[in-house]
Amino acid sequence: MSAEEIINQLQNLTVEDSKFDLADGHGFSTCYVYDKDMKKHQNLYDRSHPEVPDRISRIYDKCQEYELLKKCKRLPSRVATDEELLIMHSQNLIDTLRATQTMKSRDLSKYADSLDSIYLHPSSFECAKLAAGCTLAVIEEVASGKSLNGIGIVRPPGHHGFHDICSGFCLFNNVAIAAKKVQSYPNIDRILIVDWDVHHGNGTQSLFYKDPSVLYYSIHRYDHAEFYPFMEDANYDRAGEEAGEGFNINVAWNKFNPDLVIVSAGFDSARGDPKGLCNVTPEGFAHLTKLLMNLANGRLALILEGGYNLTSNAESMAACLRVLLGESCPPLEEAAIPCQSALESISNTLKTHSKYWKSLRLPAFTTDDTQKRESETEKMKPAEKRPTTSSDTQKRESETEKMKPVEKRPTTSSKKKNKARVQHKEATDEPT
Repeated sequence: MSAEEIINQLQNLTVEDSKFDLADGHGFSTCYVYDKDMKKHQNLYDRSHPEVPDRISRIYDKCQEYELLKKCKRLPSRVATDEELLIMHSQNLIDTLRATQTMKSRDLSKYADSLDSIYLHPSSFECAKLAAGCTLAVIEEVASGKSLNGIGIVRPPGHHGFHDICSGFCLFNNVAIAAKKVQSYPNIDRILIVDWDVHHGNGTQSLFYKDPSVLYYSIHRYDHAEFYPFMEDANYDRAGEEAGEGFNINVAWNKFNPDLVIVSAGFDSARGDPKGLCNVTPEGFAHLTKLLMNLANGRLALILEGGYNLTSNAESMAACLRVLLGESCPPLEEAAIPCQSALESISNTLKTHSKYWKSLRLPAFTTDDTQKRESETEKMKPAEKRPTTSSDTQKRESETEKMKPVEKRPTTSSKKKNKARVQHKEATDEPT
C-alpha cells in the first residue's frame, strides 16, 4: 500500500464534526477532579524519580492560572471501595497493597524492588484508592449525562496495572475499573478507550483483550519491543482474542460507535519529555481531543497517565481542557508529512484490522475517481520501486526477521523473562 493510499484511507475514516445540542438535557458542561492528598505517594529512596507529586499540582496550578477551572464543575474527590477495585483486580493484590501501609521501611523497599518499576510509600495504597475513586467520579459524572466531558488530574497512573500485578509506576488500573463499572449505566454499552501515552498500556489491553464491548486503541512507541514495557504484546498484530478479536489496537472509531470515550491521557510524548523523547505540542493534544469530541455525542473523559516534563504536562492538559470547554483549537505549527516508519506502522495496522472492519478496506473507486487518481499520480511521477542494493536487501530481511510476530501471547515464563530484563534497568528507565 502506497503512502498516498494510506493517507487517503485515513482521511476516509474522519468523522464529521458533531454539532452539540445544548438543549439535549445535559448541556455543554465540563467537570474535573483533583485532590492534593494524592501527592502523598512519593519515592523515599530516589528523589530524582520522574513520577513526582508535582505532576498533578503543576497541572492544577496551570489551569488555575489560565482561569479554566472556574468555568468547570469541581467534583468531590473520593476513594474507590474494595468492591469497585475487585471489578478488575484480585483480592490478593488489594490485600497485598493494603499491607504495605504498616510495613517497615526495609520490607517496603524490598517488596517494591521485587516488582516491575514500582516504588512504594506507606501512603501509596490510600493514594491509589483515591486515584481510582477520583477517576470513577469523573467517568460516572460523564456517563450519567450530568456533565458532557471532564478531566481527572490523578496519580498514581494506572494503564500498566494488571488483574493481579502492579507495574510501570501503576498500582490500580483507574481507567479500566471505571470503564467496566459504567457499562452498567443506561445507554452505556460500548466504550472506546484511547491511550495516547507514549508507552503501550499493556495492563488495560490485558483486561479487555477478550471483551468486544470495549475497543482499546493505543498509539505508542514500540521500537520492536525495545521500548517499555518491552513486550511483543504491543505490536500491531495483537488484535484481541475470542469474542474480543478485532477490538484491540483499532482505528475504526467511526464504525464502533461508542457510547462513551475515555482517554488514558499520558503526556510523555510531549515536547521535552525526558522519557518519551517525542515532540507532540500542546496544540497537537488539543486537536486529538477535538477529534475525539466528535464521538459518543461528545461524552469524553481524559484521565492523566504519564508525563514527566512538568511544564509540558501542565500546558498539554490545559490545552485539552480549553477545547473541552468549547474554545477553538489552536493552529498547528505546520502541516507535517508522515515519515516512512510512521506510514509503515499505519499500513501494518490497517492490514491487520481490515479483516475485522470494512471501513479499513480500500474502497472501490469509480471511473472518475480512478482517472483523477491517475492524473494526480502522473503529476507526482513517483518511482515504481525504490532502488535497492544487496546490502539494502540484507538489512530489510534482518529487520523483517526482528518484526515477525510470535504465534502466541507471552506466557508466564516469557513475562518472567521480560521482568528479569527490566530489573537490570534503573527504575527511572521504566516509565508509564
